[in-house]
Amino acid sequence: MKLDWAEASALVAPAGRVLIVTHISPDGDAIGSMLGLAHALRGQGKTVTCAVDDGVPVGLRFLPGADAVRATLDMVEVDVCIAVDCGDERRMGAVGQAALRTGRPLVNLDHHPTNTLFGDANLVDPQTVASAEGVLDWLDYMHVPLDRTSATCLLTGLVTDTLCFRTDNVTPDTLGKAQRLMRLGAPLSEIVQRTVNRKTYAGLRLWQAVMPTIRLEDHVIWAVITQEMFRQSGFNGSDDDGLVSMLIQVEEAYISAVFREKPDGTIEIGFRAVPGFDTSAVAVSLGGGGHRLASGATVSEPLETLVPRVVEQLKAAVRAGAPVVT
Repeated sequence: MKLDWAEASALVAPAGRVLIVTHISPDGDAIGSMLGLAHALRGQGKTVTCAVDDGVPVGLRFLPGADAVRATLDMVEVDVCIAVDCGDERRMGAVGQAALRTGRPLVNLDHHPTNTLFGDANLVDPQTVASAEGVLDWLDYMHVPLDRTSATCLLTGLVTDTLCFRTDNVTPDTLGKAQRLMRLGAPLSEIVQRTVNRKTYAGLRLWQAVMPTIRLEDHVIWAVITQEMFRQSGFNGSDDDGLVSMLIQVEEAYISAVFREKPDGTIEIGFRAVPGFDTSAVAVSLGGGGHRLASGATVSEPLETLVPRVVEQLKAAVRAGAPVVT
């Protein structure tokens, strides 16, 4: 944990132009945190630019302000940069590198225990369930008020990163913050319906193509998504549409993994685990990071050698743990 509240706030308070970026292949917490913070800072009279590689995923474009998020970033005049939900500099992608080239101070706000503390000021709290919770804590520290718009974005981050408050790191304080956001007008049922409970037909087609690749050995379950599968399904995205989280629901599985081939040939891997097991060490060994129960990495290696190598590491992680609930 590293919470440079005063330093981060001192960087943002005088800044008239703010750039906020988040991680590649963004999830609900990444986009919700970015937009929630952006709306709140705009309410303070600041000009805020938001950017993430490839833009906002289709399933999150219902969030207010999503249409203004940039998918690429070249030159931009800013006074301070903020990275949300990024465990390291590489996770910021191309827009993050553009942010670094500005030479302006960078605030690193995150909740992953493997965070490399790459900011000029770091707000990294692994005790929070989502970066959206960290954003809320920071806004409270700065006495920045919230409205329905920012509350909706932040509640989306909480809902998606906790699978509707079902993860083992959810506390009474978490639920209290969610209740507060709802009182501000954030529509919980709509957020759940649009994120957790819905799937596009293209996403279903993607899962259909992937199903024959699923394997289960020694309580490790995994699947592979190739670029051809993305093309055949017509899925407009580069993530797994929640597949890795679905696989960990299999009764016999303790750890799940999905290997996704990216257009540049690299492989993005997502890990999930049930309580009692740790995926973060495997992710870190591959150059990634995350939490014990949810982590990931991007690797430059052919699937033919990468998959068996990582699966063996995951089997070792299974042997090193024990399920909390049997």
